[in-house]
Amino acid sequence: MYRLSSLAGAGSNVLGRQRVRLLRIYLGATTFLYTYGVVFTLFPVRTDIAYGNPVGGIIAIVLGLSALVYLAVKPDRFGLATVAAMAATPIVMAFHISITAEYVCLIAPMFLAMYIRAFHPTRQAWVLIAALTVACVVAVAVAPAPHVGVITFLIIAVAIVGAAESFGLLVRAMFTAACTDPLTGLLNRAGWEIGTADLLSRSRETSTAVTVVVLDIDGLKQINDTYGHQAGDRRIVEYAHRWRRAVPRQAVLARLGGDEFAVCIAGEKPEVVEQFRRDVERQTPGVSYGAATQTSIEADVADLYAQADAALYQGRGRPLRQGGADAAPR
Repeated sequence: MYRLSSLAGAGSNVLGRQRVRLLRIYLGATTFLYTYGVVFTLFPVRTDIAYGNPVGGIIAIVLGLSALVYLAVKPDRFGLATVAAMAATPIVMAFHISITAEYVCLIAPMFLAMYIRAFHPTRQAWVLIAALTVACVVAVAVAPAPHVGVITFLIIAVAIVGAAESFGLLVRAMFTAACTDPLTGLLNRAGWEIGTADLLSRSRETSTAVTVVVLDIDGLKQINDTYGHQAGDRRIVEYAHRWRRAVPRQAVLARLGGDEFAVCIAGEKPEVVEQFRRDVERQTPGVSYGAATQTSIEADVADLYAQADAALYQGRGRPLRQGGADAAPR
């Protein structure tokens, strides 16, 4: 069964926009601060203080502005903008003449590491975080600012890695909790919206069929009224567990509320979808269901869901009815 993660934001308009927004905020804030530093280095308020070399800040400003322009032109491409953000701060740190300035500057890569950990696959995230950490350590090592050797480097490494891991775990835990139905452990409606958007975006690379199946447990109210809500909950959990084992590997299965469930299947052969339908009939009696199918190029999950839901109510208590542009009622 499909497993949701915060990385599915690539297929979700909401999360995708938030990911771009966070990177823009980071780039905008750091570029502003670098500009502030360069201006006051070139035009110092006090002449009795050494301000250092502004070259690093100027390079960082160019990188930050370039990344912001790139994101404005290609908001769905994060790679180059992320690399620019990773390079900017170490370059600034390489020209500092004060160790205090180095520690203040360390705040930026800590925030960037949090962002990377939250929005990149685990292995890729740790490669990027390791590269960022090494870049900052090397920058401090070559900078004219005095430092206390290994202790300084250790502080930098622990700060960046610790911030990334603690914040990354928090974000993933909150994301999972927000998108998971607490009773069944399946996706909830929010998870369904994100998961189906992600699945559909990947399936559009090839012209494949997308099927939405709506499932409704019949007689659940009678079970609750007769045997209590715990008995009804047990029925819901039991059926959800059976469907979890029956759905194709990459199918999105969610509990949308009460006794209503939905499945989105993309890129599978018709026989696989048909096998799932037979499994539902055999393993979970007393279930009404309907389905709708479209090609992935023209598919709209909300439209498919509406068609499948209509087919469910038309065929309640009878074998599966199929709707959609590519299938006729049966």
